[in-house]
This record gives sequence, structure tokens and C-alpha cells, in this order.
Amino acid sequence: MDLLELAEEHFLFSLTIVLGIGLLQGGVLARGLRHRFPSLKRHARLASVILLLLFSINAIANVFKFAIPEKLIISDLTIPSAREEGYAFVINVLGLNVGFAMVVAMFISVTIILFLRFADLSRPFRYFIFGISVIMVLVAGISRFTDYIPTLFQILMYALYQFGLTIGIFLVARRKETDFYAELE
Repeated sequence: MDLLELAEEHFLFSLTIVLGIGLLQGGVLARGLRHRFPSLKRHARLASVILLLLFSINAIANVFKFAIPEKLIISDLTIPSAREEGYAFVINVLGLNVGFAMVVAMFISVTIILFLRFADLSRPFRYFIFGISVIMVLVAGISRFTDYIPTLFQILMYALYQFGLTIGIFLVARRKETDFYAELE
């Protein structure tokens, strides 16, 4: 019995763990952003709604990319001989040739990476978020470059992870800063 069969056998436990990992990762990332950018605390509602929208769009696009991956056949790839062919090769490998929605999702992913870079995180939390992110990139890469097709259970787990990440960021980012000095005046 492999790990995925074991997770499917204990599906409630598995789904709870995946949702918890997403919530924890989202909460840690939002907390780091709040520490790095204190103005987010004063504008908590607006910032949390913007982050919710940004991460929701990213989550939906990522779940669709995971559920229906655009396959890349390695034997069809050729070594580019001109600069234009090199650009086309990079666009094809990165999957940017599948439309406007993919370009928007890629932009949001880059924005999220920048958020991670600027977030004020302790070393263990930074390694935790980096480790989970690397695992997600590996899973996405495997689904893109191999004939692997995820099952409905695996898609559900990935969707719950993305949902947890989005809700974790929203819940932590929406906490409004209380200014005790303003109440005294």
C-alpha cells in the first residue's frame, strides 16, 4: 500500500491535515506580511480583501492547472537555434502559451513569490513555507512532464490546500490593529 492509497483510506484525516497545512501556511505568510508592512494593520479590511481576491484567483487557476494539466512531451522539444526559437521554447516549457488566464495566474504567482520574499518570517517558518512550495512545484512539474493524471481525491486534496492557504491569509490579514492611544484621546 502506497502513501496515496493510505491517505485515501483515511480520507477525513488526510483532508483535515491538508486543510490545516494550507491554513497554517496562509496564516504564517499573512503574519509575516503584517510584520514587514505595518500599514497593512491600519488598512486591514482593504488589504485582506485584496489578498483574498489575489489568492482566490491563484487558487482557482492552480486547481484547474492541477486537475487538467497541459502536457508537455519532451520528445517534441528541440534545441533552439535562434533567439526567437529560444523564447518560444521557454514560453512552451513554462506553459505560458495556453492563454490569457495562464498569464494572469503566472503574474499572481510571481506576486505571491515577492510577498514571500518580503514577508518578515523566522527561519523555521521560512523553511516550512519554502518546503511546502517546493513540494507543490514538484507535483505540478510531475503532472506537466509525465503521463500522470491526478485522481478526484488528489484534486480534492489540492483544492483544500489552496482553499486553506487563501482562508489562512484572509483571516490573519483582516485583524485590525487596535490603537490604544487613539482611544484615550
